[in-house]
Amino acid sequence: MNKEDRLVVEPLMRWFGEQKADWDLLKPSHPTHTRGWDIEARRKNQDLLIEAKYIAGSSISSFAGLVTAPIAKRAQRFMARKYRSWCHHVCWAIGIKPPRNMYQILFDLMARNLKFWKHYGEDLRMKYIFFVEEEKVTSRIPFNAFLGMAKLYADRVDDKTSLKERRRIADGLLSSYLKRALAHKLA
Repeated sequence: MNKEDRLVVEPLMRWFGEQKADWDLLKPSHPTHTRGWDIEARRKNQDLLIEAKYIAGSSISSFAGLVTAPIAKRAQRFMARKYRSWCHHVCWAIGIKPPRNMYQILFDLMARNLKFWKHYGEDLRMKYIFFVEEEKVTSRIPFNAFLGMAKLYADRVDDKTSLKERRRIADGLLSSYLKRALAHKLA
């Protein structure tokens, strides 16, 4: 079992199992040999196609894989005759180490070209970004909400802003999501 499977996919599968909704879950039996989605979660009128990545540092190749994977023509395994269901949505699951620098890095990435990310989200039908820390799902942020926060981040940050200040701004923007995650973690 690779790090991605152990630190992102398995915790997210457990999280879906703990939800009140009854999700049908499907993941590849051998993740390194399959071209499909890392997780397919299905319930009435909602199919989530999830691409998972574990990012230990600011690895650009991990981001590239996360961004380009939904573009690839991969059929849903739940569908027998069609490519995708009418109610499908694409999600990202990002496994991160406890320092929350990943939020600031994602904000920097999206703030560079907000128009592109708006169209990316619409064209691919992006729904959520799941963040997984220490083998637990810490937050589920709607993609459009994250994009809105990236716009606020771009307005508050300029080229002269220090890295420490950028991280403070990113944590401030996500504070409501992070507080809920912390409260959930303590419960």
